[in-house]
Amino acid sequence: MGLTERIIKKNQPYRRKINNQLNKGERLHDLRRFLFFAHQGTIRQRQEEELTNQASCLNLITNAVVTWNTLYMEAVINQLRSEGHQISDEDINRSSPTRYEHINPYGIYPFDIEGESKRVQLRPLRKPQLF
Repeated sequence: MGLTERIIKKNQPYRRKINNQLNKGERLHDLRRFLFFAHQGTIRQRQEEELTNQASCLNLITNAVVTWNTLYMEAVINQLRSEGHQISDEDINRSSPTRYEHINPYGIYPFDIEGESKRVQLRPLRKPQLF
């Protein structure tokens, strides 16, 4: 057993922190798999330029979801704190903006670019549906 393994094994808080970060990485991979649903999630392009384009599109969509989730997570945290709820930094550190249960990957996506560009604040927060 190497020095790093011994340090991690003896230091439980450090071990939990590493596991938490590994779980966040896995949740990011889960999000990417969820978003990459066409053709059963396989890359079908053969040319390097097409492969790069497909990977870049997946990165763009992933970043859009993470950005959206981060903005709304911040809004929810601020609202809960303003209502007097205690939210610790540890709670925030355990959260991740890679959730995707609220996303419908199928269907029609209407975009009102002109209307959305005039919006100056986030849409109203809503209570999540519990299953």
